[in-house]
Amino acid sequence: MLSPDSYQNMFDNSRPVVIAGSEGNVIAQNKSAKRLLGSGTGKYCWDLMGSLENTDNLPCREGCVVKLLSVGKDYTLNAEIKLGGQRNQLSCVPVSGMVVCTLSHVGNDAPKAWQILSPREQDILTLLAEGQTTSSVAAHLGLSQSTVRTHVERMRSKLSVATRAAIVAEGFRLGYLD
Repeated sequence: MLSPDSYQNMFDNSRPVVIAGSEGNVIAQNKSAKRLLGSGTGKYCWDLMGSLENTDNLPCREGCVVKLLSVGKDYTLNAEIKLGGQRNQLSCVPVSGMVVCTLSHVGNDAPKAWQILSPREQDILTLLAEGQTTSSVAAHLGLSQSTVRTHVERMRSKLSVATRAAIVAEGFRLGYLD
């Protein structure tokens, strides 16, 4: 059986990985997970994962690790979650009395650093995808039309596109929209 340090070394340069012991306490996490979640060793897995901000559909609950281990090694928890407006897949797999949880981006391509949209830009993108105009977006969000136009221009620049339709298309491609 590998030690927690061995698991740590195996996963240091990959997608975020958290390893929880049989009682649900975090025994290891890789650098990607530490950047995303902060240091979690000793905390309960569901508390650490629950600290993610701007997350929808997170299945982590008190006792989820114990429950997953009791179901058996042939059962895997897979959930599509939204993290920061982007679709991600959370997979938790029981292995040798522990649960290994990984988080991976869902979509054609993960956005580059300069393509990451702010929460407000994501709100505007969603409304643009619904076919709303500048004035209706402004009214819906309580913003001025000028502010909406500024956000649209920033999204066009970040996503390297020329039109609102292209912003929406890139939003789908990068996983910001379902």
